[in-house]
Amino acid sequence: MYCLNDLLKLVEVEAAEELRLEPGRSPEMAVGGQILVLDLPPITGDEVAGLFRTFASHEHLEELNRCGDVHFNFSFPGAARFKVSASLKGQDVSLKLRRLSN
Repeated sequence: MYCLNDLLKLVEVEAAEELRLEPGRSPEMAVGGQILVLDLPPITGDEVAGLFRTFASHEHLEELNRCGDVHFNFSFPGAARFKVSASLKGQDVSLKLRRLSN
C-alpha cells in the first residue's frame, strides 16, 4: 500500500517537478525534464483513488465524477504546494501533482 506522505517526501528529496500516479503503472516523477519510473510495484486504481480521497474535498470529488477531470492547488502538511490534476480514465483516477514554487 502506498503512503502519500512518503511519495511526497521522495518528490522533495529528488527535487522533482511532478509526481504521476496512473493505475497499472509504477509511480513516476519528472526530474529535470526527464521522466523517472520509480522502482516500485505498479499502483492499483483503488490505491490511486484512495490517495486522492485523502486530500480532495467533497466538491473536488463531485467535479471529477461530473466532468471527468478536476484541477486545484493544494498544500500538503510538511510538504510543498502542488497543482493537482485528476482525471478519470474509464473508472480509474489518474493523478498528476506538479510542485509549485514557494
